[in-house]
Amino acid sequence: MGAGSGPDPAFGAAQQPGERRITIADVAARAGVSKSAVSFVFNGRRGLSQVTTDRIVRAARELGWRPNSRARALSARRPRSAGVVIRSDGSGADSDLGGFLHGLGDALATTGAVLVVRVVTTGVEEQEVYSGFVRESQVDVVLLLGMRIGDERPDVLTALGLPFVVADDAGASGADAEGMRLAIRHLHALGHRRVALVADGSLVRSARRIAVFVEESRLLDVDARVFRADSSSPSVAAASVGLLDGTVPPTAILYECDVLAATGMQAAQRRGMAVPEELSVVALDDGPIALATTPSLSAVRSDADAWGRACGRLLADRIGGGEPGEFALAPSELVARGSTGPPPHPLDHERSR
Repeated sequence: MGAGSGPDPAFGAAQQPGERRITIADVAARAGVSKSAVSFVFNGRRGLSQVTTDRIVRAARELGWRPNSRARALSARRPRSAGVVIRSDGSGADSDLGGFLHGLGDALATTGAVLVVRVVTTGVEEQEVYSGFVRESQVDVVLLLGMRIGDERPDVLTALGLPFVVADDAGASGADAEGMRLAIRHLHALGHRRVALVADGSLVRSARRIAVFVEESRLLDVDARVFRADSSSPSVAAASVGLLDGTVPPTAILYECDVLAATGMQAAQRRGMAVPEELSVVALDDGPIALATTPSLSAVRSDADAWGRACGRLLADRIGGGEPGEFALAPSELVARGSTGPPPHPLDHERSR
């Protein structure tokens, strides 16, 4: 057998008596792609680049392989599957990961597709999972979360011949921008004019938020400061202390999610600052931690379930060979809780330092 796996029932090739049957695995191995990619091409579904498609067609021609129409019809009735890899540090996913996955799974289930979820801790492990998806023909398409600036995963998946969809394409960019505007306007309405954002600038989502933060602050005449930190609690705590120990500290700080906002608030409280009397704190993604802090966190709430459903529809479109649709998520809302209030009086603030 070719490529270490048995023949796929959806394909066949002309052969002479005594010759080994050429399989889809042989074509995939020769083209350097997954069996799913070969299936995509010969079932007329879109999702692969023209270069990859041409390579697959050329490999099939060189091997003298052609799809078996009867078996291909049987294959078309098999359940399709989509894969998603979750980083255990939570980067790239909504704070409400459970809600996101619920919506994602539900949307796929309505089409008969199966969701395959893998959890990893590093980028190396993530790439190993993708290789496994290809080697074992486990999924037809992959959903990419947490895109980074200069992210190599699209190139990796393209080289593997594995179609993919980027989660941000399901309306997340508009929701993030609106959420940031709501947060800045909330603080501005309370009287804050010195506001900081602690964000991971290496993420595409973070970079988008930073750009909107700077733009909206300029429009509202707010002194905006950006402090970049990774998504770990020690990094965020250090960033918070660095901001608060500055010559002219901010009166409010925005964090990218409820967990990081809780970390920043605790760092401020440990140095004797009262929240919100001396510092207001806002989380840009709401989640269960927001209600477990003292005081509770003001946060931007978006519909994680709806975002998951939109991603599921994108995946279903890609599996079915259709063009991905356009999605507009429900508007985000700012939930004001105990962590935000008016800024301290200048004299009181100086005495507290």
